[in-house]
Amino acid sequence: MSSNAIAELTTNPVNESTQQVQIGCNTLWSMGQQQAIQRLSEPKRGWFSSTPKQQLVASFSARAARIAATYARFYLEQEEGCNPEFRGRFYWMGLAAFASKQVKCALDFIPDDPLLALTPPLAQPALRISKNELGKGNFWLFQDIFVWHWFYANYPEQFEDCASSRNTANAEEIVEANISALPWAEAALATLNNLMLTSEITDAFRQIRVLEAMPNGEQKRALQLESLLAVADHEQINILQPLIYENWSFKRVLDAQGWAERAPFIPKRVAAFAISCDTDIEELRVEMSEGKLYNQADRMRFIRNVASRYHQLMDEQRQYMEETIKSFTSWSSAT
Repeated sequence: MSSNAIAELTTNPVNESTQQVQIGCNTLWSMGQQQAIQRLSEPKRGWFSSTPKQQLVASFSARAARIAATYARFYLEQEEGCNPEFRGRFYWMGLAAFASKQVKCALDFIPDDPLLALTPPLAQPALRISKNELGKGNFWLFQDIFVWHWFYANYPEQFEDCASSRNTANAEEIVEANISALPWAEAALATLNNLMLTSEITDAFRQIRVLEAMPNGEQKRALQLESLLAVADHEQINILQPLIYENWSFKRVLDAQGWAERAPFIPKRVAAFAISCDTDIEELRVEMSEGKLYNQADRMRFIRNVASRYHQLMDEQRQYMEETIKSFTSWSSAT
């Protein structure tokens, strides 16, 4: 993965003077995409090189942990370009931190090689499919949604004008090469329309901009939930549904898991508002007890139930919720 400069700029040769430089939309989108890649990477030094190069962390679980940490930092307005006075505008990000934690739990349940090779042979294909699809969905959702939020936080004045120009195929050459080298890139980018603008993203960020100027109160809380649901519609319908839930093999694995979760020690389809994978405190969990995860209508009912509980807890137990979200930020360097 290249660490070369994304673009070359002509600097002002006059000492102690300044010169404004206009950076185009494609360069800014490229910068954001490179940031998304770097969040899931770490420096590695080759056998014959003294200069470390960035490489993706190999563990899918570590990626999910880092993703949860980044989502948490966005909600808490701790990311570069964020403003603590606006805490709560990136409302979906708080819920997403819990969601990526749940993905991490599911990935942790499936052992990595070589331990996976020690599981019963008949179970190995299903376990591999599940791990691959969960890892792929979480990874590419992050590549999409992180960059929208990064751009808006850092370049809010350019966001509206630049939003329609986002297209990974038009990234700066070095970044385009890095994107193309990512896992599942060819199929994912074709499926996801090169991460271009959707109506749901347009709606969500219009609402976020309005939120920034609103006083605290019922109207602001209602708009926070609307913005969250707009992002949720985008990530579930435009990203995860075509990317992983239309996969025939994954559907069959999910069918089997839905049946097996009745057995002891098998993870349930649950969203737990805790640092742990599940909790005995009923008000802090929402379980999907019927329907199929790959069925969009069934899953969206579950997602809306989860969003409603999140919204309720943010009213009734905000300190607990934000302390728990803060705890995810320590996962930013998971390996």
